[in-house]
Amino acid sequence: MKFSVKSLLVLAAFAPFALTSCSEKTQENAEATAESAATDAANATEKAGDAVENATDNAAAEVKSEVAPEAGDTATVRNQPADKLVEETPAKQ
Repeated sequence: MKFSVKSLLVLAAFAPFALTSCSEKTQENAEATAESAATDAANATEKAGDAVENATDNAAAEVKSEVAPEAGDTATVRNQPADKLVEETPAKQ
């Protein structure tokens, strides 16, 4: 293949434009990929937060139902210091 000096000069003159447009397109693709990755990460974080919140709500509801007073409960709590003495009540037989 035979190249003339004119064709090499023309090629050299337009090469930067071709490379610039190619790198602009590559940069646009990279930006779109980065935005997509950021959106995916935000969505995953939000879903994880929702899952933690739901698990916490479920655990709180379960504890509340287990601690709720039942019919026949007669225990009372007094806010008094124990004075180094623990009272024991005998077991009913």
